[in-house]
Formats: sequence, structure tokens, C-alpha cells
Amino acid sequence: MTREEVYALHFFGTSLELRLFLGGLLLGAVLGGIYDILRAFRMTVRHKSAAVFLEDTVFVLLYSAAFYGYCTELCRGQLRFFVFAAMLIGFAVYLTTLGKIVSGLVAKVVKTVKKVLIYLVNIAKKALKVLCGVTYFQKKEEKIEENPCVKNGL
Repeated sequence: MTREEVYALHFFGTSLELRLFLGGLLLGAVLGGIYDILRAFRMTVRHKSAAVFLEDTVFVLLYSAAFYGYCTELCRGQLRFFVFAAMLIGFAVYLTTLGKIVSGLVAKVVKTVKKVLIYLVNIAKKALKVLCGVTYFQKKEEKIEENPCVKNGL
């Protein structure tokens, strides 16, 4: 191989590198959206630390597979640091801009759904009480007896 052929194999040129960088930014933003879905799931369902660890591990494996697949298909099989950096930048930009808006909206939706469910449960409790005379859902009140000494004037 001549020097020119080796150079052509290892260097992409500015226009291709710019397109690869912009594609990496977009891929990072898409991965940020996937992480947002994971965050929304965490906000709605309580997790133990082992489950959070497992979810994060699966996400890191997904991120790695996306990077590897991107480089394999578009970078002639060469792992490029600037693509990885572009993916990280796209991920961070998404999370700090659109991700905050999406997370806020998801939190509001979850709070609203929770309020509606609590309201419906309260209606169901009242209906059961009226229809069946069920007192199971009521709080038990402790009866406090009066002090007999006060009653008798002692």
C-alpha cells in the first residue's frame, strides 16, 4: 500500500467527519430520550437500589452497543473518539434542555393521575359504606373515658 492509500483509509476528511459528528449528536439526543423514559419509569414506580443498578447497567450496555454499531456502520469499523464525544454532548444537551421539560411534564402528569386515583378510591369507599354498611375502611377511633374523679367533683 502506498502512503496515499493508507491516508485515505484512516482519515475521513472534514465533511465526512462533520456529518459523523452531527449524527453522533443526534444519536446522543435519542439516547437521552430513552434515558428520560427510564427516569419517568423510576418516578412512577418505586425501585430498590439493585433494580436501579440493573437498569443503569442495561442502559450503559445499550449506549455502548449504539456507539459500536454507529462506528461499525458509518465509520468504516473504526472507533472514533470524536463520535463518542458527540454522543456524550448530544446526551447532555438533551438532558439539560428538553429533558428537564419532559421530566417536569411527566411529574405533573403522575401527580394529577395520583390525585384522580385517590379521589376515585374515596368515592368507592363512601359508596361501599352507604351501600353495604362496611366500616372496614374507616379509621378506628379510640374512646377516651372521662375521669371519674372529675365527674364526681373530687
